[in-house]
Amino acid sequence: MTDETPDRRARGGRRQFLKGIGTFGVGALGLPLLSRGGAAESGDSKSGDSGSGAAPEKFRVRGREIVKTEIRPDSVTVTKRKISDDLRRRYGISPPVLTKTESVERPAPREDDLPLRDTRTVEREWDTYYAKEDEWKAYFESGGDLSAEYLDPAEEDHPYGIWEYEAVDGGYETAAPMNVISEQSTGEITNVLLNDGWTDYVVQYNRHAYNSATNQFEQQHKSAATGTFGFLGRKHLKMWEFEGYVSGSAHIDSSAPHEATSFEDAEQAIENTFDDASGWYGYDDYYYMDNGYQLDHDSYATKLVKY
Repeated sequence: MTDETPDRRARGGRRQFLKGIGTFGVGALGLPLLSRGGAAESGDSKSGDSGSGAAPEKFRVRGREIVKTEIRPDSVTVTKRKISDDLRRRYGISPPVLTKTESVERPAPREDDLPLRDTRTVEREWDTYYAKEDEWKAYFESGGDLSAEYLDPAEEDHPYGIWEYEAVDGGYETAAPMNVISEQSTGEITNVLLNDGWTDYVVQYNRHAYNSATNQFEQQHKSAATGTFGFLGRKHLKMWEFEGYVSGSAHIDSSAPHEATSFEDAEQAIENTFDDASGWYGYDDYYYMDNGYQLDHDSYATKLVKY
């Protein structure tokens, strides 16, 4: 595929400059979906319409999330309870609660700087997009046409993934933006990171991306990180390979229970690694992804190019 297949939009002189370089043949991404203000992006909040008849504003859920982290000598277990009256209205769930539990092992509890035992509970706003698998598929197959003005998920026009999704109680919730794209393979991307001290033996929470070619959600195909367990934090990249494109969700993990604290810092670190790798370039903010402003994400993705 050529560089003209994905949608790219110019953003200032530097972007035009990089686009020109590509023309001359140099080359051949769980938290809710948040805006800058801390809530899910949408269209007209009064009408509930995001500006398009097929827009998934009907998938919007607002409520609260209770996250309980149990630290034990042999494991760390995170249980999330997501509570919203929107779930009762849409699915008749009573009580209107979704529950997700994930665990990671502690191979060396006396060396990972966590307490041997502890229980931590955090309650926070839950404002995101959630739907059952058949609802997402019906939406994507309908060719939902979203204006760039509204930063809802818009997967159907791209050969690469736009979002990372978390599977919760038979449905999928937008969890993190894709912020790294490449036309090379996941294996090639991973090898460059391994040469920079990363590992592809990664203990992690499984996430999914939507493959528009097969109309299926697929678990990550490959992962790399700066630590296998990363109890004290790490850089982490999950990857999917669709239709000749690698989609990556890069983020900085916090210490357990492992939540993203930055997308931009991880994206920049990966770009720097590929800038320094022989035969590779990292083009900062090359693709406009239209996938929101969660944390410090700017809705653009870096392209990793092999020459």
